Amino acid sequence: MRMTGALWSLVAAVGFLGLGREARAQESRPPKRWEVAMVERGQYGLAFDPQRLTAQLGDTIRFIQRGGLPHNVRFRSMPDGVELAEAGESPMLTAPGAVWDLLLDRRFRPGKYFYVCVPHEVMGMAGILYVQGTVEDSSRAGDHGT
Repeated sequence: MRMTGALWSLVAAVGFLGLGREARAQESRPPKRWEVAMVERGQYGLAFDPQRLTAQLGDTIRFIQRGGLPHNVRFRSMPDGVELAEAGESPMLTAPGAVWDLLLDRRFRPGKYFYVCVPHEVMGMAGILYVQGTVEDSSRAGDHGT
């Protein structure tokens, strides 16, 4: 079947409108809070669960101490130009149930972030955070993580 110019225009308009709705829906979604447990299991007995997480700028990542050993979070690599300052490392979480909330705010940019638990890094306790979004998303996220 051969499409006429008018039909191509209609197909393009419908596709454009559909993409616009999807983009607006993604932009307008409220920030989410994700949980990453620090657990004593996995290949060497220590792990972040989940080990990989994809979140949006403006979301909060809650790291929860679920084991009996002290754990923390330190970012080892991140996209070029990112300066996390105090958000680059958590305090040591020693008590079961202790939390560290990390707001993906203006300090973050879309990209891949690799983090470890410093005392257990040699045992493979590491995770990857994929951050998605736009600069506008990070502007709405505020200035600082907690």
